[in-house]
Amino acid sequence: MKLTFLGMIRCPVCGGKDFSCQAVSEDAYEIREGQVICNDCHKEFPIQAGILNLLIHPSDEIISEQQGWTTLEKAVKNTDELMLSLPDAGGEHSEAWTGQALNFHYVFSEIKLQGGEKVLDLGAGRCWASRYFARAGCDVVGIDILLTKYVGLLTGDVYIQNDKIFFERICGDMNQLPFQDGKFDIVFMAAALHHSSVIGAAIQEVSRVLKPGGRLVLVNEPVIDLFASKKLDCTEVSCGINEHVYRLLDYLSALARNGFGFRVIPFIGSYSRIITKVNHFMVSTFPKQLMPKNVWPPLLYTQLLLRGGVLNLIARKRNR
Repeated sequence: MKLTFLGMIRCPVCGGKDFSCQAVSEDAYEIREGQVICNDCHKEFPIQAGILNLLIHPSDEIISEQQGWTTLEKAVKNTDELMLSLPDAGGEHSEAWTGQALNFHYVFSEIKLQGGEKVLDLGAGRCWASRYFARAGCDVVGIDILLTKYVGLLTGDVYIQNDKIFFERICGDMNQLPFQDGKFDIVFMAAALHHSSVIGAAIQEVSRVLKPGGRLVLVNEPVIDLFASKKLDCTEVSCGINEHVYRLLDYLSALARNGFGFRVIPFIGSYSRIITKVNHFMVSTFPKQLMPKNVWPPLLYTQLLLRGGVLNLIARKRNR
């Protein structure tokens, strides 16, 4: 953590904005070990391996998810080399990542970064997306509830050391973000929002920390059709991970209630092979001029409402 970052956070206990820092060890990039003290309520927050931990009194749900991901990480082979290949993973991981990578690269190109944007990678996990934004010249913060290397924020060191880049890593709750109001130009979420049990609360927090006119970018959010059950039976759930599935209208209504206008972007990787092939053909064959016309939006909404799929969108916080 860099000292300059203290101007971005707010105390998760009292909401204070005045902090001091006691550094125990530093490297060329940041304070690696130490503590941050809120000068209002005097609560102390540890810095460990460069990560500032602002997650206080985690709920049973968060503790269960932390334990579940640690269990899953031990069940598969993860390496620094795999992390450096994300999201374009190969080998035994390629099937799980192919669709996600296609969607990420397509949406990332649609953001049209100028460099210098303040970006919050919300639900950063392994921090691979934080890496992409940092390499594009953005001022990046990755936040997650997970610390374990290869599933959580400790993976950030792999990118920082290999690419000679930097981004902040913060342990915190997406439903109670420990940041001051209006600090970010972009909040980015890759397959993360559905981990919230109350997506409206998470989006409300996103709106709070975004600047007026700031953008929320969602990539690879699973969407179920109007008639599907929201009950999940999968390995992640059995391990205690907080997985949910939502319908398109759940996402869009939460965005509208919190003052966002939005543009849905085609998904070219999904859980349906037929829809994936159709969308990939449309994107690769027809010019992007089709997007603002009456071709893509009806097709996308029909797919997501009736067949489900993957939600990619860019939402903009309206000026008030």
